[in-house]
Amino acid sequence: MKRLLSKAQKLRYEQDGILFPVRVLSLDEAHGYRAACDALEVQLGGKPRTIEVRQMHLHFPWACALATHARVLDAVEDLLGPNLLVWATELFAKHAHDPARAIGWHCDRPYMGFDPRTAVTAWIALSDSTVANGCMRAVPGPLRLQGAGRRIEVDEAAAIDVVLKAGEMSLHDVLIPHGSGPNHSGEKRVGFAIRYVTPAARPPNGRPPAILARGDYSHDYFQLVDPPTEKDAEHALAEMKSSAARHFEVMLQNLKRADA
Repeated sequence: MKRLLSKAQKLRYEQDGILFPVRVLSLDEAHGYRAACDALEVQLGGKPRTIEVRQMHLHFPWACALATHARVLDAVEDLLGPNLLVWATELFAKHAHDPARAIGWHCDRPYMGFDPRTAVTAWIALSDSTVANGCMRAVPGPLRLQGAGRRIEVDEAAAIDVVLKAGEMSLHDVLIPHGSGPNHSGEKRVGFAIRYVTPAARPPNGRPPAILARGDYSHDYFQLVDPPTEKDAEHALAEMKSSAARHFEVMLQNLKRADA
């Protein structure tokens, strides 16, 4: 069976906890999805916080199409296997010359609550992601396996810049420390993150909604929902806001469990 990732790339991911760059979209595709994300931000007031722009795949067909894009799934399948669920999506946008938008060092496990073997994040660049506009930074390697708590100490000298061209993506696990600085450039940075899980993933809280992206699902840990259909924009936006709020509440509950 044809695979997108080579053996060397899969080994690098296993060793480092992150892999990039992986080309998954053409420039035309990236620009189209970028336009949809920009329009959604406008609907949300222009510069919404990331906690307000999530779970788009449950309510907007364009977002579901990106989350289930064949090339993205091919790469994720190489890491997690043939049965894949989309558990969450998030928009990470940094507007030009915005010193206030930065993300501190963290790893995802306390927020997501999943076993590292059952989850991976695809971070798709819909614009160029550079050092100047606040690209992701990460500390790869086996040291990430020593701790996955909410509070982590990072040797920034060991950090790498996850520089991506529009249409490229990075893949990272739930243990790798990562963060990003502010956008000091005149170019907006737009990233679309997709959280994939396998059917073996066990949510710490309830049965969250998920879309089956590929393969089969025979468990009962998630509430499977159908892909969204086109509907009135105002209705879809209201539903997304509700889903975003519920998802954020789950993240807070997971953090409480991690801190206990």
